[in-house]
Amino acid sequence: MAVKKMGYEGWIYYGTAGSTAATLITNSRDIQENFEIEEGDTTMRGAGTSPPINTSRVTARGYSIEWTMTMKSDDTTLTALKAAAIAGTPVAIHTVAYSGSIGYDGDVILSFTHGKPLKGEQTLVFTAKPNDDLRDPQLNA
Repeated sequence: MAVKKMGYEGWIYYGTAGSTAATLITNSRDIQENFEIEEGDTTMRGAGTSPPINTSRVTARGYSIEWTMTMKSDDTTLTALKAAAIAGTPVAIHTVAYSGSIGYDGDVILSFTHGKPLKGEQTLVFTAKPNDDLRDPQLNA
């Protein structure tokens, strides 16, 4: 098995909020997971003989994911995700970077943009952010 992983080796699943997502989103293109942090300043004055070096501690962790889907009128997964986004209903999302690896597992709220270029297919770009109404999100599940 190759050590260097290609984008197509990563997967995203969706499902009912409150449970681990199990339906593979096959109509997906680019998937981008964003792991962020918020910081609190811990810089101290010190002896006053030289300017202090800025230091900080993590005060919160953040996560979001974006993926692109092609508009297909017979895609039931796409229809369900659009409906959830429009209604503001959480869904379950699970990601896997490659076979045997770990990723995000939790419920999310969705938003999307719908592109309709003159010379190309229609696409929807979904953005998902964690929701904890029914369970706590796991970043390495």
